[in-house]
Formats: sequence, C-alpha cells, structure tokens
Amino acid sequence: MTLNATEILVLTIIQQSDGISRKTLAEKTDLSQASITKITHKLVGEAYISEGARIGSGLGRKEVLLIANPDKFKFLGIDIGGYRVRIALADYRYEVTHNEEFLIEYLEDKENVLQELIDKVETFLAAAGTPCVDAIGVSVTGIIDMEKRNILNIPNLNRWNDVNIVDGLTERFKAPVFLEESGRTMAFAEKLMGKAKDVADFIVVHVAFGVVAGAFINRQPLRGANNVGGLLGHITVDEKGIRCRCGNYGCLENIVTFPMLGGQYREKSASGMSLLEAYRINDKMALDVCIEAGYAIGTALSNVVNLFNPETIYLGGPVFDRFPIIFEEVKRTVLLRANRFATLGMKLEASSFGDRQGILGALTLAGTSFILSIEK
Repeated sequence: MTLNATEILVLTIIQQSDGISRKTLAEKTDLSQASITKITHKLVGEAYISEGARIGSGLGRKEVLLIANPDKFKFLGIDIGGYRVRIALADYRYEVTHNEEFLIEYLEDKENVLQELIDKVETFLAAAGTPCVDAIGVSVTGIIDMEKRNILNIPNLNRWNDVNIVDGLTERFKAPVFLEESGRTMAFAEKLMGKAKDVADFIVVHVAFGVVAGAFINRQPLRGANNVGGLLGHITVDEKGIRCRCGNYGCLENIVTFPMLGGQYREKSASGMSLLEAYRINDKMALDVCIEAGYAIGTALSNVVNLFNPETIYLGGPVFDRFPIIFEEVKRTVLLRANRFATLGMKLEASSFGDRQGILGALTLAGTSFILSIEK
C-alpha cells in the first residue's frame, strides 16, 4: 500500500473536502484532467475514496463528487493535558465514533504512568470493539523531544519526565505513533479541518487550566530550534508576579488560567461565590478579574503580532467560553498595543472546535502523518 507524492496530494484534498469533482481537483492541483482521472481511478480501486452524489444543472453532464472512504482507516487520538486526558477513535474523515476522558490525577497517582495509560487505551478500544488501529496521534501539553520521541516534561506534573511514550504505545498496539505538542496539533486541526484552510499565517490560542498556542507561518508549522516554539503561556506579563514552575516570574499562565482566575477572585471578594457565579450576575469584582486577564493575554499577543504579523488569531478554550468579556478585552488590547500596520486587516476569531480542539488535533496528527508515511 504505497502512494506517490502527487497521489497523496490529490487524496489529501479529497479527504479535506465534503465532496469534490475531478474537474475541481484538476483546477486545484494544476494537473491535467487525464492525470486526475488516472489517479482517482487508482484511489477508488484501492478503496481510499468512493464516488458520491452527482451535481450539475441543466442538460449538461453532471459531475461526480469524490469523497474519502470513512471505513478505510481507523485512527486513535490521545490528548494529554495538564488537567485531563482525552481518548478518541475516528474514521478516515475524522468523524469521532467513540471517546472518553478522565482526570490526569488518575495517572499521577500511579507509579508507572505509561503503563496505566496503555491499560486505559486497551480498555477503551475493547469497549469500542476495535482491537487495532492504523495510527495513533498523541498531543501533549508539555515539552517533547522530537528526535527521541519522548515526553520530556509536563508543567505542574511530577511523573511525566522523560516518558518514552512512542515506543511504549508502538510496542503494545503495533501501529505507528506520532507525537506532537498540543498547541501545534490544535493549529493542525484548524488548518486541516477548520477556518484556516486557506490562511497562510495564523495563531491558535487555547486557554483552560493552562495556556497553549500553535502557529503556522508561511503555511508551515512553527517549531523552533528546540521544538518549543509557541510557549505563549510563559511570556512575562507581570514582572512582579509570582514565580512559575518554569522558574520565571509573572508568566501569563500564572494569571489567566481557570485556577488562577478563581484564586484572584477569592482573594479580592468576600462574596463566597465562585468566579463563574459572580460573573453571571455582573459582579464588578468578577468583571475586573476577567478584564485584567484579557488585558494580560492581549499584551502577550500584541508582541507576537509585532513579531510574526499573522493574518488571523483564533482564540478558544473554556476560559473564553465561560467569560466572553475576556475575548473582547483581548481583541481591544491587541488592537491598542500592537503596531497598527501589523494589525491592518488582521482578524481575531473564535477557534473552530472549542474544547474539542486538542483531541481533534491528535486525530489529524495521526491521519495526516500516517498518509505521508505510506509515500513510496
């Protein structure tokens, strides 16, 4: 089962569409109609794709839409965050058929976190009636070693230092395993399945119990020399702030995450309410805490905007969902503090998949990396 680079290009375009004609494929790839016909004939014959509905109007010949065969492959996604772990099974069109999540504390309490995770995945696949998968994508909110394919560190967790997760999963499930940092996989999901399909330069920011970010620059993912490009959560926004677990002082992540926002409100208010409860009744102190968080995120992003000049910034995650005023304050601050030429035409929008961005990123990592691996 091998495909050449051109066949993979055509297959990828079909897979990312909701149905596309051979004529449109030729226009998108600059290939001749004859070449497209030959390639798609092979892809249909090997069950990568199938012919769907016919479209057209009038008396002319109707065009047949080509779609990816959802049953061709099964992909497993594992999204390891600082608060919870998500597992999902999807078909070749990235439609999730089974999913599960649990608090990462469950693994932290175990001596061997990798073995416990493998046991969890085994149980999950057995319940789904799927004994094997074609590829596994693992997204991690932490630092990874791409060469050794290890998890080096997950901030604020003690048992995830130098975890050889790729070899462990490969040995047990006999499938290729692909590892990536979660901000980057969230950007993959936005690029392949979301609003950024035709955007060359963009940033995805997700704020929940941590801050993660991923970027595409000139249509390529930003990695950096040591694969740590995108550490937005560790930009200093308050020099007098508390010390972060990373060793720095005043990191963004120590100000704007769920636990930190809740703590700030409790320190400033004697209401006895949670931040969310207070926000819902327009409590002034709650609104002030959220506005300060939005200002901090916007300040950090304004520096990123000046450096990379993105076309769009996509904001997502439970913090933005629960407290919409934070989103608005981020937008106001970026436009106020970033260079006005860098923000000309720039958009700030909600990300496409909200709280599902991380697990969908892990699934797209599995699928796209697997397809590229079968190139002959």
